[in-house]
Amino acid sequence: MMKHFLGICLYVLAFGALANQNIDSLQNALKTVSGRSKVDILNKIYIGYIESEPTRALEYSKEALELATLIDYQKGRAAALNNIGVVYKNQGVYDKALDNYIESIRISTNLDDKLLLASTMNNIGTVYSLKETYDKALIYYIESYETFVKLDKEAQMVGALNNIGNAYSDMGDDNKAMEYFDKAIALTDEIGDKPGFDPLNNLGNIYFYKRDYSRAMSYYERSLQIAMDDDNFRGQAYALANIGSVNMELKQYKNAKTYFNKAMNIATELKENPILKQVYQGIATIAFDQGEFKEAYESRLLYDKVKDYVYNEESSRKLARLEMAYEFQQKEKELEILKRNQEITDLKLKNNRIVILLGLMGTIILLAVGFIIFRLKRIKRI
Repeated sequence: MMKHFLGICLYVLAFGALANQNIDSLQNALKTVSGRSKVDILNKIYIGYIESEPTRALEYSKEALELATLIDYQKGRAAALNNIGVVYKNQGVYDKALDNYIESIRISTNLDDKLLLASTMNNIGTVYSLKETYDKALIYYIESYETFVKLDKEAQMVGALNNIGNAYSDMGDDNKAMEYFDKAIALTDEIGDKPGFDPLNNLGNIYFYKRDYSRAMSYYERSLQIAMDDDNFRGQAYALANIGSVNMELKQYKNAKTYFNKAMNIATELKENPILKQVYQGIATIAFDQGEFKEAYESRLLYDKVKDYVYNEESSRKLARLEMAYEFQQKEKELEILKRNQEITDLKLKNNRIVILLGLMGTIILLAVGFIIFRLKRIKRI
């Protein structure tokens, strides 16, 4: 069972919905622009392909990164790194995703780019969630959500709300999870968009684990329709795999295999290893229950291969390194603030000492003048 569809935050340097700018027009624009403008457009084209053709999305992001590095465009470079991290995260290659996220955070922190920093932190939260470190994932989600609220970025708020709901669901608090999923759906309606695929899918997951398969199926089918309408192939693969899981639990094995195979075809094309893990496990379970032990064994081998590919110790080490790096940056900031405060305090003390010294000198001068006047008057009397 694919537990959650995790909302990803996509960073666009020239803000605005991609729907308003056709990919073809953006690609045509590439022929007439250069420098920073070209980097920005490459990063925007990435958004148009991330859910349907991630390989192409990765190509555009790498081109953006290469050009941004060449012309020393740090903001564009950080955005490209974040986007590349998303592609690798979706494929389950968490160590590569984290490499890019870490560098993106370093740059966005130096630039004080709060939107990009929050977007990358939200995406890091999804890695923690997939690695089943839910408490830390929640910290990243909430911090990124609060930043999106301050910046009034409603589209990013929807993704963060969805992910906060995921974290609460993973920690066993379904009521809290549903509260955040409902908020995500309500906010989507408020900004005039269609109901989000992510929270609908995740609401289905809650009912799935409650064994309310009818309601789970209802949400999965709605999420599948939205993903199909949007040509969101990654979303389609998630929904198909989850519908397959419902059919498997209901012992409707023929339907289950049909959905699993459809999900497998899409996930293989997209290199979505976390989805393939669920699919191979489902097919192996069905084959074993039906006494088809050869197929069960082969599917289990595929499952083990993908599982080992997705979950590895290297990504765990990099998460730990990320925490240390981020905490170190925060400490550096605190020390810099303390240093500046101390400099201000020292300056104030120095100024106070000067004022006191001038005051004392003034007093001494006044006393001296008074003494001289007193002596002169005394001399006149004599």
